[in-house]
Amino acid sequence: MKPKAPKIICLFFLFGSLFLKAQFNTLLPVAPKKSEMKHNSEYHQAEMNREEKGLSNPKLKKIWKNLFVSDKNEKLKSEIDSLKNKMTEFEKNSRRKENYQKIKDSIWLQMQLQWRQNTSGPPIPTETTASAKEMRALSERISLPLKNSMSISSPFGFRIHPIFGIRKMHNGIDIKATYEKVYSVLDGVVSAAGWDPKGGGNYIKINHFNRFETAYLHLSEMYYKVGERVRAGFIIGKSGNSGNSTGPHLHFAVKECGRLINPDHFLKELMNIKHLNINKNTL
Repeated sequence: MKPKAPKIICLFFLFGSLFLKAQFNTLLPVAPKKSEMKHNSEYHQAEMNREEKGLSNPKLKKIWKNLFVSDKNEKLKSEIDSLKNKMTEFEKNSRRKENYQKIKDSIWLQMQLQWRQNTSGPPIPTETTASAKEMRALSERISLPLKNSMSISSPFGFRIHPIFGIRKMHNGIDIKATYEKVYSVLDGVVSAAGWDPKGGGNYIKINHFNRFETAYLHLSEMYYKVGERVRAGFIIGKSGNSGNSTGPHLHFAVKECGRLINPDHFLKELMNIKHLNINKNTL
């Protein structure tokens, strides 16, 4: 029996140590693998900073930046366009005022020169120094091409031709007139008259003071010939529908020193002078 006791004791200690080791292993924490730790930390970090990470995304940053920059560019472009439009309008108004003043000065100068040729002694009247009598005399030397109220059906400048359907320069203005009397706007000499083969029909051109030339086209009747002298307010013809025309009207054109000018501006200056004269005459 004695030899078996050490064996039993050894077996007892062996099983005891294995049991204790198993118990302690259940109490010790199991260290997670490195790959799992990394994955978990990245996931939690992504969850906690989702919004921040979304805003820091380079693609999203670029999109937001483009949106804001585009909005600023649109506003800046709109402001620049508005400024350009204002500058363009200012230049047009300045140019229009210059043209008005130029036409007005030219008319006054030529009328003053003719006044000196027909009178002697007193100084040449000006817009500010002329007496009521002198202003009345000057007023009689101004007329409009039609006596009735004038309505422009087609303005001066480029337009789509009503017959040919192409873009073409309209060198005058079309005034509504149904076979009405046509008057010379200023004193002058008939420089051309007859039939216009280019589509103007019956026409008369009058030279005023060797500076202005007025033209009256599409007439149904003509009462003067080349070389004859006319005065402002003389009936030179009757409006009509001759030539290339879609209906009765008066085509009125003006040249100054051989260069076409806007007849609408020219007539407005004549009306301004006429109105000024009438006001002075009533004083």
